[in-house]
Amino acid sequence: MRRTAALLTALLLTVLAAAPAGAADDPPHAHLRLDRVAAALAEDPLFVDPDLAHALDGPERDRLRRAMADASRRLGAPVHVVVIPNPPDSESQGRDDAFLFALHERSRRDGLYLLVDARATLEAEAFRIPRRYRFRLSDEEPGSFLPSDRERPFDGLVDRLVQRMNGYAAAPTASPTMPAQYSTPDPFGKENELTPAEPETAGPFLTGFFFAGPFGVVLLYCAGRAALALLRRTGEPKKSRRPGKTRPGLPWLRREAAEELDRLRRLLATADAGRGHPYAVSAFDAAQILYDDAKEDEERAIDLVGAIVLARQGQTALKRNVAAPPVPCVVNPLHGDSVKRRRLAKLTHKVLPKPCPVCETCDAFDRQAGLTDQHLLKIPGPGRRRPHTAVPGVWRDTAWGANGKDFLPRVMRYLGVD
Repeated sequence: MRRTAALLTALLLTVLAAAPAGAADDPPHAHLRLDRVAAALAEDPLFVDPDLAHALDGPERDRLRRAMADASRRLGAPVHVVVIPNPPDSESQGRDDAFLFALHERSRRDGLYLLVDARATLEAEAFRIPRRYRFRLSDEEPGSFLPSDRERPFDGLVDRLVQRMNGYAAAPTASPTMPAQYSTPDPFGKENELTPAEPETAGPFLTGFFFAGPFGVVLLYCAGRAALALLRRTGEPKKSRRPGKTRPGLPWLRREAAEELDRLRRLLATADAGRGHPYAVSAFDAAQILYDDAKEDEERAIDLVGAIVLARQGQTALKRNVAAPPVPCVVNPLHGDSVKRRRLAKLTHKVLPKPCPVCETCDAFDRQAGLTDQHLLKIPGPGRRRPHTAVPGVWRDTAWGANGKDFLPRVMRYLGVD
């Protein structure tokens, strides 16, 4: 037995020793493009990549430089404009915001950075700019996020850039702050590392014999035990999965809101103008404002839930191409879309609509065990948690859209946006 164990150990060490060493986090060439752009911006605040030289002609570049100088004077900070392709296989994985954050880190210069990619999508990030600026995707103005004409995307580009710069320059003054980055790309060259490799159809005999064989025995043993356990439970009533997360923390809400906003932002960047597009744009605007205002205020945790709900609804509107996405599960809005309405006999909170929109999980659980007050979403706050139905405001009044048909306009009015 000991000799067998020793042999297995020796074979394992041999296989590990023969395995290729892991690559460094980033290959030496990963940031050459960032270095090139950062060096160019040190000489000229306008960088136009040769691959997109057609985006701006000579007179347009002169006009843009004058506008940049004027905006820089009004802001009291540098303004940089970068026109460059940003494909998915780049160091920023095609994310324009990630490119600007990396460029700022590389250049070590604060200021207003604007990027235009090969689709004429306009992205801007303000690094320690003394302004409080809110950009809305629904603004029908030249400074919009997407070009108005997909066939001629660079038409009116200077107007869009000037409008965005003027928006920052005219915004109310505030303490200089760093923008929030929703999430960072995977390390360069490791974008697909979490994707399992395709299994080999055949492998070396010794490897299969000594490693796959024992593993298969263990797997079969566990499967047999599970099957026996299932047989013993035959005839017992089926148990429904309990409703999910009911007591999220503030850090989790921040992360989830940022991730859902980022998902909606990416969808909008590539979505065509369909039935769901207007709702998705307005939902993004509202969710962005909610996230910016509530992410550091523990008394407004419910607004982070609202940001998550709206960002998810915007995604649903685009994916399903519907003008009005389903309302969320009102027992716990973090569960996602409701699928039907039920009369919840064991819930005592009178503010919920009757019948109440519930998700598939809550519907199944209520039919078998009955939803109670303990299944309601509990909102974190200073000192204690409260059921979301006990927090006064637009979310309770509208029941997350279940009461009436003006949910999004009501939220916009709550935010002070006409």
